[in-house]
Amino acid sequence: MTEEDPVPFRHITVAAAAENPLGMIKDQMKPNAIRTTKYTLLNWLPKSVLEQFRRVANAYFLGISVLMILGSYATYLFISPLDPFSTIATLTVILLITSCKEGYEDLLRRKSDKFENNREVVVITFSKGEDGKVEVHETVKRSKKLKAGDIVKLSGKMPAPADMLLILTSLYNDGNKCYVETANIDGETNLKLREAPSALAMEVGQLIAEGIPVPELFQGTIDIEPPNANIHKIVGTLHLEAAKNPVPIDSNNIILRSALFSNTDWAYGIVVYTGQETKIQMNSLHAP
Repeated sequence: MTEEDPVPFRHITVAAAAENPLGMIKDQMKPNAIRTTKYTLLNWLPKSVLEQFRRVANAYFLGISVLMILGSYATYLFISPLDPFSTIATLTVILLITSCKEGYEDLLRRKSDKFENNREVVVITFSKGEDGKVEVHETVKRSKKLKAGDIVKLSGKMPAPADMLLILTSLYNDGNKCYVETANIDGETNLKLREAPSALAMEVGQLIAEGIPVPELFQGTIDIEPPNANIHKIVGTLHLEAAKNPVPIDSNNIILRSALFSNTDWAYGIVVYTGQETKIQMNSLHAP
């Protein structure tokens, strides 16, 4: 691909059917699990010790220790008047204490990841009953099981489990909007407004006016830019089967992962980015 070629958009199929008869593409199947840990049980000690020698002081004392050993046992090179093991023992104790500290911090990150990945989320699907009427199914899933295209219900005061495109809220007759707190993302504590795409009301306004989730509000596809760290700009298009025209998407229509859903009774949205590809994870610093 040359620099002049446009970046290909990601194509997402919305999982609106209860039986989910979708031929999922590779990107859509990426898990929503996050991982912020640095070590495993097997590589913790060697990796931690090796990385400590990136510090100039530790590398310096290691070099001094090697020279002192040579001076004690290879006396034909030079003679060291000092016992090398005093320096080696001190350096070893410092390395072990630091490794234990880093291991403990990594354990805390692992516990936090486990809590986030196992948070309960309500996923919506639709099916037709025996009488031909559409039935709405609410299924509780673990956050780590979410995938792009899933329809998620937010209610009460809860963090968004993934980056979601807002479709319908309890304020459907007042701009189809909701409020979120983004302190976990940008440090700002004031409430921010998020709303469903404005063109959605023009295309399927009658369905929105009913104030209930129906398949026609979700059945379709989403074309959205590949994952990136820019939280202030999102470009995409929603293609609903019930709409005559494509519906443009921007950052005001997206609830980012970890944003706290607030001051709104409920909302429904479609997952667009999951796991390590969410905006907050792409902006997170790796463990030092």
